[in-house]
Amino acid sequence: MELVHIVALLFFTQCRVCSASSSSTAVTCLLSENIRPSEWYENHKWNPSPIHQLTAHLNESQNSVIIRWAISIDSSIRNLTGTWITFYKSKPQRYRCEYEPPFTSELTKLSGIQQLWFSFTVSNVCPLLKYYIDAYNLPTPSPGTGDTYIKMANTAILQWNAQISAVHDGEKVVVIFTVSSVADKYIITLNDDTQSLNTTEERRECRSQACKVELDYTGPCEEDLLIIITAHFKNCDRESGASAESTVDCKISDGSVLLIGVGCVLTLIFILLCCCIFCLLQRCVVMSKRSVSVRVLLVYPAVDAVFQRSVMRLAELLQSRGGVCVFVDVWDSRSVAEQGPLRWINTHTELADRVLIVSPPTRNHDALKPDVVSGMTDHSVSASASNLFTLALNLVSSAAHDPQGRDKFWVISLGQEEKSIQAELRGLRVFNLPRDQEKLHQQLTAGEKSINTCCSTFYVKNALGKMEINTSRAV
Repeated sequence: MELVHIVALLFFTQCRVCSASSSSTAVTCLLSENIRPSEWYENHKWNPSPIHQLTAHLNESQNSVIIRWAISIDSSIRNLTGTWITFYKSKPQRYRCEYEPPFTSELTKLSGIQQLWFSFTVSNVCPLLKYYIDAYNLPTPSPGTGDTYIKMANTAILQWNAQISAVHDGEKVVVIFTVSSVADKYIITLNDDTQSLNTTEERRECRSQACKVELDYTGPCEEDLLIIITAHFKNCDRESGASAESTVDCKISDGSVLLIGVGCVLTLIFILLCCCIFCLLQRCVVMSKRSVSVRVLLVYPAVDAVFQRSVMRLAELLQSRGGVCVFVDVWDSRSVAEQGPLRWINTHTELADRVLIVSPPTRNHDALKPDVVSGMTDHSVSASASNLFTLALNLVSSAAHDPQGRDKFWVISLGQEEKSIQAELRGLRVFNLPRDQEKLHQQLTAGEKSINTCCSTFYVKNALGKMEINTSRAV
């Protein structure tokens, strides 16, 4: 029986410990009209431990303050009758907190528990204000220990970073700002130095993190334009609203500046386009000029083989310098034979821009022997040369009363003096070669420059020098 009693006693004790450990102690805090608790005026032999780790912070909705504290589980717990909390709002609010069930010394027997945490919520607070709290356990100790026995805490003020961006756009001001998650509404005001120009109100419908508001404004954008945003929170007076401000940016979106910038860009593009078109047109004109050759008909008398070679060398030189297309009977002998001298010279005279008549030498060359120049073909005297030269003289005579028609005919003198030119050719423009070789080519092409000028100058001078030697021998 004794063994049974011992087992039953142990079981009963264990049940009580488990029941005590599983039970929870609740706190109830009621608003008190007393400035201090009644225990403040009494002397007590035994007192509970002070409050530990007193904290105060806003809840998630930012409209209540949660006060938390810890009670030590030690031998003094049996003396704890309550806790006194003072909450400093616009005027102090005092709360007496009592625990249910009351603390007893049995709690000290609970293993592993050193502190118990409790919390109490004060509602209807403004998150923009800073609240102070002090608290102490009851009954209070003897006078002189209040500095260490009373614990104090305070709340943090809600921080709102508006990040305002205000830009002038035509006849309105566009405002973008970051909202607060707990604000009820926002008052957006456009001000200058002297007065309020426009005001609008945004309720909590603007739930996105970046809220966009447009204010009508038809005046000029100046540096003194200011956007003021006031956020209003529940349980906060108008005076305690959170405000943020920013100047209106006139430089970025000013319509006139934007138009000027676009106009400058378009003007620059137009100028570049005109330059490109001008360069293309100029190039086309130059290419078209270079592609057109001056048509020249070369007529000469039938003297001898030496004179014939000199004439052919002149034709080759004119042709080689570019810009000149030479017609001569030797190069078109088949056409001369088919058409006949009269029709051939009339046709080519009409088609030619210039008719070059080579003046014959004044002396007889029957005794001269042919002098073949290296690189030149030894041409025999053309059978049609005599007839063509006579017909050319007739054409010159026919144009005697037509200055414009007569100016088509030019005379080429190979070394002889102008006074030795025969009578039919006097009065025409005369070019004495090789002295007037550059002048002849320039006036034929009317200022046109061939791309082969530099390459052929040396060849022209040497060839005309040999022409002069051959002509002097003929004379």
